[in-house]
Amino acid sequence: MSDVSTGLNSVQVSNNQARKLEKCGLYTIKCQNIAMQFEETIAAISTPPGFGAIAVVRMSGPAACQILSKLFSPSGKKRESDWLRTHLATLGSFSNPETGQEVDQVLVTPFLAPHSYTSEDVVEISCHGSPLIASEVLALCLKHGARLAKPGEFTQRAFLSGKLDLTQAEAVLDLIQSKTKRQSRAALSVLSGDLGRRIRDVRKNLVDLLANVTAGIDFPEEVGDTPEPDIHFAVAGAIEVLTDLSDAARANKFLRDGLRLAIVGRPNVGKSSLLNQFLKIERAIVTDVPGTTRDSLEEFVDLDGLPVVVIDTAGLRQSDDAVELIGMERTKRAIEDSELVLFLIDLTAGWQKEDERVLETIGSRPFLLLKNKCDLHGKDLPSNGVADRPGKIGELLISAKTGEKVKHIHEMISDWAFQGRTRHEGDTSLNDRQAALCEAAIASLNLVTKTVQEGLPQDCLATDLKGAIDHLSEICGEMVSEEIIASVFANFCIGK
Repeated sequence: MSDVSTGLNSVQVSNNQARKLEKCGLYTIKCQNIAMQFEETIAAISTPPGFGAIAVVRMSGPAACQILSKLFSPSGKKRESDWLRTHLATLGSFSNPETGQEVDQVLVTPFLAPHSYTSEDVVEISCHGSPLIASEVLALCLKHGARLAKPGEFTQRAFLSGKLDLTQAEAVLDLIQSKTKRQSRAALSVLSGDLGRRIRDVRKNLVDLLANVTAGIDFPEEVGDTPEPDIHFAVAGAIEVLTDLSDAARANKFLRDGLRLAIVGRPNVGKSSLLNQFLKIERAIVTDVPGTTRDSLEEFVDLDGLPVVVIDTAGLRQSDDAVELIGMERTKRAIEDSELVLFLIDLTAGWQKEDERVLETIGSRPFLLLKNKCDLHGKDLPSNGVADRPGKIGELLISAKTGEKVKHIHEMISDWAFQGRTRHEGDTSLNDRQAALCEAAIASLNLVTKTVQEGLPQDCLATDLKGAIDHLSEICGEMVSEEIIASVFANFCIGK
């Protein structure tokens, strides 16, 4: 154990926790509350709110088993040594020890340190899935020595104890929030440690290079300068790996964050029919009466693993109808808030002045031109000046009514979102924080290359080389501030 002084008192944390805190720069008076938290036992309901088959209350900390022993009685005459064993599930009664009132029949599973998610003693109490029962179980845990966990505090403890690196901790949240199979597979890849391993491999090579360069600076006669080919080889290899990760992060941003997609056009061109094709159900009302859609309608769609919010908008045209005018104003806002626009025109009606007004409203926003009703009009339609319009990513003849070529729309959206990169389920993807640090590391390494090319002394490149190493250390959490830790875990739900 390691003693951590706060200036007022001292606490003990495990050696793993101490090393992680030291690497994170947390041995300061400002940050001692993090170290002190390891002396506290935390508890929370880990299952979603609402009714269900079961609910799980989780405790973690040095007093977890002691608290459980006060509240739980196993079925049958079992001694504590028989049931309070790691990874052993035991059925029994959960009661208020002061009144003797039974709260529920529960199943308890201890996970004793260090063989647990947090590396501390962890207890999971599975009760019947009534919010009332779960709340009573939690209240008794809190009354007898635990405190309510903060958002993400279980995973934060797993990170600080060395069970997870920071990329894996962030992947836990990505996995919880995933809405498509592609998202969950990408998060699982990071959670498995794949991203962390790649970053640490690059970092290790750069640390070895920095050690050689520093030795040459400190002992010029005995060691001398590191050969330039060795520097070029190590730096170029690092840049190649990091550039590939950075490019993938930019291309796959929409896979992580989702894509907002507005369907626009003048009235009665088939916007609502196209939304229904995306959803595979008749969600939007479709009639031959222009102006049927008066308001924007948003729906989530899984487009081959790409999470998309599709917005069916009111048609844009000249109108004196007050309600329709409000709908058209919302259409304009939907265009502004969207990353990509699907611009529909009607092949049977030809190019209209209202189509030109729609195009002007789209402005510089990226758009895909869809020429609808090809089932009624098989010939293409000249699209007057749209062909070379900035922002246009392609065009397609479709039938929103029959679904003809709608699958090709999915493919074109995916190609645009991923910038033409081949995307496979399970591919690793960086989040915004990791991508920014990756790009900063690349910039530092480019300065190293420039220093070598200009023939400057090697002590000039040591600073930039160390800068790149520090950026990579921050990605995995080897060196990170309390503010970053707080920011990462603040987005978690309580109980995870």
